[in-house]
Amino acid sequence: MPQFESLGNCSICGVACTPMNYLTHAGNKYCTWCWVEKNNPDHPDLEQIKERVYSAAKEWKCLKWYREDRKLPNGPYSYKKPYKK
Repeated sequence: MPQFESLGNCSICGVACTPMNYLTHAGNKYCTWCWVEKNNPDHPDLEQIKERVYSAAKEWKCLKWYREDRKLPNGPYSYKKPYKK
């Protein structure tokens, strides 16, 4: 089974895209901060959105490597009968 590495990076700022913090438009991925800054530069919560996107990316990258909290499952097991003479 292939390992899932990431969802990709933002095409403008290069931050890692995390679930629910990016969108795809015309074949490009944008983090929500870059999208809001591009389309609505006068948004009152722009710095708060930026902080949320960057903190979520940093937390998500760290969670990928912790196996103690969420261990891999034991299955599915391969079905192979033992050879008997």
